[in-house]
Formats: sequence, structure tokens, C-alpha cells
Amino acid sequence: MNRILPVKQFCYRPYFIFILYFILGNMAEKHPIENMASDLNIPKEFTSQLELLKNVLLEIDVVKKNSGESALNKVELQADGKKPKASSVKSQLSAYKKELTETKEDIEKVKQALEAISVVRKACLENFTSLKSGAKQARKENSPAILKETAETLPLWVGDSNDAVPPLCGATQVDENYVANVGDMVAAFVTVKGKTLKEWILAEVNTYNPGTESYEVRDIDDKPSIIYTVVRWRVIPLPTMRANPVENPQAVFPKGSFVLALYENTTCFYKGMVSEPPSDAHKPYQIAFEDSDCEGGYSSPASVPQRYVLAFKEFEGL
Repeated sequence: MNRILPVKQFCYRPYFIFILYFILGNMAEKHPIENMASDLNIPKEFTSQLELLKNVLLEIDVVKKNSGESALNKVELQADGKKPKASSVKSQLSAYKKELTETKEDIEKVKQALEAISVVRKACLENFTSLKSGAKQARKENSPAILKETAETLPLWVGDSNDAVPPLCGATQVDENYVANVGDMVAAFVTVKGKTLKEWILAEVNTYNPGTESYEVRDIDDKPSIIYTVVRWRVIPLPTMRANPVENPQAVFPKGSFVLALYENTTCFYKGMVSEPPSDAHKPYQIAFEDSDCEGGYSSPASVPQRYVLAFKEFEGL
């Protein structure tokens, strides 16, 4: 069986999980990261991020093993009828502080690992969706399957208990003067070419003109690619991180909220109402879309990932 995995496949979750196990396994100590990248057909410029990821995950693995050994030793002592030496309040407090410090260090390591994964995945995705490969290839890679996979593997934001949820994490909004970066995915309110209909489309930022406060965006669904010029306030950047509703319930849209959500198997956003917010970081929203043909004026709820659920904005034509 051929072990070579193309970059496109590397971006998918099953192969990423395989790489994480590879990094954490015995093979990681025997094979340099450069060889692993070569074997998996991963571009060389990603090796530094893979090396960082490898080191962070190995550190986490060591901590887990040490914690497991400590717990095992305690169980063995109790099984033998022996009890640990009585500790004073001072020593117990010291042990607590040590555990707290180590836990915070572990959280930072997990953040580093998530960041490294995010960078590598984004680079991989950009590599094979690049317009340099031609409009036909780009359209192929912006299929519903790719959009779904990209949404489901959006990085999860992990912060301390006192940290404010950053903009573009889940439902957290950006400042009104925010300018999206070139290459960012956005929802853009445009008059669709060839039609008189105005719609919110999924698009990629090509350029931004600060003088006119307008973007040039590429409709990812059109063939050949069509460029629209759109004023800044008619563009909504997509979330770049998932929120964990268990830890940060304020970072998801609550039940009953009006939103713009990507309709299944399309690249257009439509008005909907949150039927159920996600119950955890991995679950999608349940969105009931506005539909005059349905009883009550809304469709049956459909699943929409956090990536494609935005704050509702109303303009003429909606």
C-alpha cells in the first residue's frame, strides 16, 4: 500500500490524526521530522511547524505519563495497606500550587499545539486551493465537502478563565472599523451578476481599497471566477476560531437569535433563526431558515457549523 499522502489528503481530519499518532509514537524518535514530511509529501516549508507540534505533543505526553505514574504509585501504596505520610497544611498548599502551575503550563502547551495545527492546516489548504492552479481546480476544492471539512476543523479557541473571547471567535463580533485580510473568507452582499437579485454570497477577499473603503472579493462559486467590488459595511468576515459554548456561552448565538447562515449545499447565506445553539465545541447550530412556503414561516431546522453562522444584517433586497 502506498504511504504517500498528497497535500490535499493531509488536510483532512483522519490523516491529521494519523500524523499526530505518528509524531507521538516511537517512530518520532527514530525518524527526523524532515523525513516524515517527505514521506507524507508535505511541502518543506511546513516542517518547522511540524517540528514545533512534535515537540509540544511529546512534552504533553511526558506530563501525562508522569501524572499517570504518580496516580499508579498512590493506588499501589493503598493496595499494599500503606498510607502516604501525613502532610501539613503548608505542604498540601505547596503541592496544590505546583499542580496549578503545571496545569497552566499544560494549557499553554495545548494552545501551542492547536496554533501549530491551525498554521499547517491553513497552509495546506491554501496550497491546493491556490488560484495558481487554475479556476477549475479552485472551484473543485471549494466544493460543499471541502467547505464542511474546513468548518469542522476550524481551530478551537482555548483561553484562561479570565480571558475575554477574541473577535471572530464564534459569534464574537469585530470592531466596526475592522478590515479583513487578503485571502480571508467573508460573506458579501452583492447584486449577483446576470441577475437582479441581491444576495449574501461566500467570497474570498482579493484586495481592500482604504480610500473608497471597499473590497474586491471573489465569488468562490462562480465559473469562471467573478470579482465584485463591495463597500466594507456590506462585508462580514467569517469566524476564524470555534467557541466552546460550555466554557464561553456568550460566544455563541442564543436560541431565538436572527442570523445569516450558509444554506446546505450552496454558497449563499440566508436569514434564519437559531433553533438550538451548539451544545459543545463540536456540535453545529440548528438553524430554521426563513421560508414563506413553510408553516410558521420557517423551515425545519438544519445543521450549520459555527464557521457559517453570522450576525444578521439587513439591507434593501433581503
